[in-house]
Amino acid sequence: MNMLRTLVIAIIVGLMTLSIDARIIEVEGSARIVNGDTQAARNQAIKSALQQALLMTGSSITSVQSIVNGVVNNNQTQVSATGNVERVDVLREEMRDGRLFVLIQAEIWQREQSCRGSHYKAGVTIAPFEFSNREHAAYGQIWNLGDISAQHLARDIASQSDQLFVNHTLRRNAGLQAALDNLNLAEVGRIGRQIGYANDSQFVILGIFDDLSVTEKSAFLGVFDQQPTRHFALTLYLIDAMSGDLITRARVEGAEPWTFPRNAQVDVATTQFWDAPFGVALASSLEELASGVQMQVQCRPVRGRVVWHDRQQVQVNLGSSHGVKIGDQLNVVHPSNYVDDQGHFRQRWQVSRFTVTVEQVQADSAVASINGPDVLTNVQVNDWVVPAAKPDNGNVQ
Repeated sequence: MNMLRTLVIAIIVGLMTLSIDARIIEVEGSARIVNGDTQAARNQAIKSALQQALLMTGSSITSVQSIVNGVVNNNQTQVSATGNVERVDVLREEMRDGRLFVLIQAEIWQREQSCRGSHYKAGVTIAPFEFSNREHAAYGQIWNLGDISAQHLARDIASQSDQLFVNHTLRRNAGLQAALDNLNLAEVGRIGRQIGYANDSQFVILGIFDDLSVTEKSAFLGVFDQQPTRHFALTLYLIDAMSGDLITRARVEGAEPWTFPRNAQVDVATTQFWDAPFGVALASSLEELASGVQMQVQCRPVRGRVVWHDRQQVQVNLGSSHGVKIGDQLNVVHPSNYVDDQGHFRQRWQVSRFTVTVEQVQADSAVASINGPDVLTNVQVNDWVVPAAKPDNGNVQ
């Protein structure tokens, strides 16, 4: 008789030392001055800068006009803090070549459930799931269950998600168990960053089977009259590979009859295993985990990394697999972080004033060039790139 399978998905955000609740971003916007109307140009430049800032955080704002009233007093922009924008300061303002440029600093909190989508896909690498107690796998000799289950999760993500694609499924353990045994969450983040960097992935998924034990009822005269019950508990860790932050931790657990002979070596890669009660329950739980991963990344903007640059071109680790096309425009972002007066970690991004246009696309990379005769100053390998904000055609440019 099948036992009731329980599913528990615990969303725990901010378990790592580095929190990503608040984003502080510096970005420059500009607008053409028409008929000497600098106030209209100032308002449009501020809105242009905010569009870029909001795009970078995946914030859910219906329109920039709904949060900016265009009043500038003593380099301070008065903002009605609806949505996710907490504060906007104008750091610098200047006019050149018939345009007005403003540099703003925006503090943005991700507090809403809805968000704007991205037309790019982010890459994810999945490591084989590990065992917290390898002795549990000896019953049935299911040593490959971690590897095969990770492959199942990869297929589930590929079939469910329009915002993720599985960049790699590793064939070796990542060292998650050792990090957890030492209660070292910082090491978990380091593992995620290392795997993401090596595999050009924005996200990394690690997992560990906390339980695969078998329960058998006592036998009469050495004869078992019922099938044993096998338990499973699997904990998944979804990591931002660029920062090492733990985005979420999710756990599934259940118990089902183990319908295979007691001394059999079970091949967990076969249809027979996944059609059995235990395999069906585990597969269903993996589908639930894939859905949870999709929910967690849907509001997170796709970011790429600069892997090469010269004075007028950059090569980035986003390509056609991510949805990049010739003609797409990207902004270069200089990431940095700091600890505020209250001891809270804050991320700070400075968006380059340059926009680059994609000219060459391969499956996993693209080459983009700066528009015009300018040169790319202060751009470094490992800077980020994000899709450039599209102009609002209804406003003065």
